[in-house]
Amino acid sequence: MRGTSLKGRRRQSAGSDIGTRDQLLIAAGELMTERRSTDVSLSDIAAKSGLNSALVKYYFGNKAGLIVALLRKVMGAGIAELKLLPEMDIPPEQKLRIHISGMVNSYYQYPYINPLMHQLLAEDSETYGQLIAEEFGKPIAEAQRRIMEQGVEAGVFRSVDPVLFYFHVVGSCDHLFYGKYQLEHVFDVHDITAELKREFVDHLYSIITEGLLVRSN
Repeated sequence: MRGTSLKGRRRQSAGSDIGTRDQLLIAAGELMTERRSTDVSLSDIAAKSGLNSALVKYYFGNKAGLIVALLRKVMGAGIAELKLLPEMDIPPEQKLRIHISGMVNSYYQYPYINPLMHQLLAEDSETYGQLIAEEFGKPIAEAQRRIMEQGVEAGVFRSVDPVLFYFHVVGSCDHLFYGKYQLEHVFDVHDITAELKREFVDHLYSIITEGLLVRSN
């Protein structure tokens, strides 16, 4: 679904309390994407949104509060859909592909997700580690566990350790985008294109299912 631009959001919700908060989050995400960096100040965000910098502190308290709100905004819908995925009346293999594709697409659309999580953990690993686990990590792990169990029950997946599976999928998605500097300096790839993203989804799904699928003798 195409996101609403900052100008469009201003027109739709000018003067509303929710709209003002949303404008600040949109501005933060757009700045991080444009700069390819999470190193943006609260003043930068205020200037991008066209709002007073005092509003950033009013709505979020500090930059960490804004980061948490931004992560919830960009990941919330995907997490909600993922929770429903195990209930869909489709084969487990198809659910797995939807999950992998959704993970990669999230990192592709919002390349700042992983760096922001690391930034929060560097600031206060105990507080934000628990928050990230409860709101993002555990729902992903639970959906994966249920899909794997359904595949085993259907006789199409062999049983695997859900911990190892989680780190295989999430770690692969994380590192492709968080390790972009390696793409550039090791492989001379300067951007993650839509084509590279599709190839990565196909590759990851193929590698994982090769190890998961039950083979008939």
